Amino acid sequence: MWLLYAPVAALAVYIIYQRLFHPLARIPGPFFASITSFWITWQSSHQRRPRLDLDLHKQYGSVVRISPNEVIFSNPAYFKQVYGAGTKFTKGPFYNVLQDGTEPQGREKLNMLVETDIEKLRVQKRYAGPVYSTNNIQKHEHHIDDTLKRMIKRFNGLTGQVVDIYHEWEMATVDVYSAVTFGQEYGAVEKGTDDGHMAAMDKVWEWWGMIGNIPWLDDLEKRYARVAMKLITGNQNRHKMPVFAYAVGKIMEYDEAKTKDKETQMPPCILNDLRQLSQNRPDFLPNWGTRLAMTDLGAGVDTTSWSLAAMIAGISSDKAVVARLRAELDAAIQAGTVGKNVPVPYAAAAKLEYLQACMAEAMRMWPNIAIGLPRDVPAEGIVLDGYYIPAGYTIGMNSKQLGVSEEIFGPDPRTFRPERWLEADRSRRNDMELRNLAFGAPSRKCPGMHLAWVVMSKMLASFYLNFDLKVLNELDGAPGPGGSVWREKGSFPTKWHGLEVELTERLDTLSL
Repeated sequence: MWLLYAPVAALAVYIIYQRLFHPLARIPGPFFASITSFWITWQSSHQRRPRLDLDLHKQYGSVVRISPNEVIFSNPAYFKQVYGAGTKFTKGPFYNVLQDGTEPQGREKLNMLVETDIEKLRVQKRYAGPVYSTNNIQKHEHHIDDTLKRMIKRFNGLTGQVVDIYHEWEMATVDVYSAVTFGQEYGAVEKGTDDGHMAAMDKVWEWWGMIGNIPWLDDLEKRYARVAMKLITGNQNRHKMPVFAYAVGKIMEYDEAKTKDKETQMPPCILNDLRQLSQNRPDFLPNWGTRLAMTDLGAGVDTTSWSLAAMIAGISSDKAVVARLRAELDAAIQAGTVGKNVPVPYAAAAKLEYLQACMAEAMRMWPNIAIGLPRDVPAEGIVLDGYYIPAGYTIGMNSKQLGVSEEIFGPDPRTFRPERWLEADRSRRNDMELRNLAFGAPSRKCPGMHLAWVVMSKMLASFYLNFDLKVLNELDGAPGPGGSVWREKGSFPTKWHGLEVELTERLDTLSL
């Protein structure tokens, strides 16, 4: 008979320990979150992460337990200690999900998102940094311009229609990143489709956002990586990731030409820069360059297209913001630095102060990462608003929560107001920029952030020079005229689904 009661008794003992005697037992939070990681996994499976952390802080306070061994915090006073340069807090096991289980290990491995060997990371960043610098990206600006011309042409054909603007930005960024990185665009803008690539990537991100909360399940998935990928994205995974297949094909094409001493040369692009780097610096392995180039597609397209959609929504939802941005663009036309129906040079876009402020404001309010950036607590532990967190446990702060901090961003942080970036003095603006986690924490900034900023600056300026835009539905409101409900979802990166807009050609733009 005791065998029947033993499992129940064991479960009761486990729950009592988690609730009363566990080192994190004092920290408030949902009941089920304190006893199982499946609670946060369940929330992630329903794409609730973009708002979940903010709701939890509102209900439970500044420190909340979201799984048996993980807490989130909202007090920006701890930001530098946890995320600042030289921090002792290391990336938590959640990030292991970003290793695909088939990549080389040891020295051959390069994955800057999860690298724990700090010295190897420094070598990689020191050598690859110049390749991804703004100055070097500008050498490949013609690739972005080619896509911009096609994008403007496509948008002209969409005027007067109900448009899923997020989808359009995805197509544009697929072409930009494939061209800048591999020397030739995929062709999504012209076709109006990426052949299902981003839909498959959505499934992968959703899966990673769930499985990252359960490390042992992630380890199991790694053992059967190829089978798992088929289950996640469909049996014909090779055809479901056509942009990756395209990139791999370009790499093989260049390798074959080099092996056979053909005249064909790799066009100017980031991959070419990385390969030249490995030739000049033997300690920068050739495989590192290939992995970095593939990461441009894997991470850059999603985050850039989402950020562009957020910028469009923020700007076009406020007539005063649109008017001020138009005035700045018209002044630039009169000054001869930009023109209509031609791509805006980055050198000119970077000097459009209000445009740059709009971009920063959108990324503050709608960061592209839905979760708190998890960090493992070092040996000395940490006290968060009176709660002691011992070594080995995981803590994190949601970038969206950080973005609504009055202490950092002023008394109206939930309002889209680009002027805050222009009104701040240099010291305060530096502090505001430091606390923007859209490109990662200060100690682990995304190597592709300058590429993304160049792309977004050029695209946004070119868009508002040529088009007016009306947002047709409200976030979480009624369906738009096209029948879509605008929702914010995400288990790891944030996604907007159903944002409907109407484009019209801007006829009042000054011309050169």
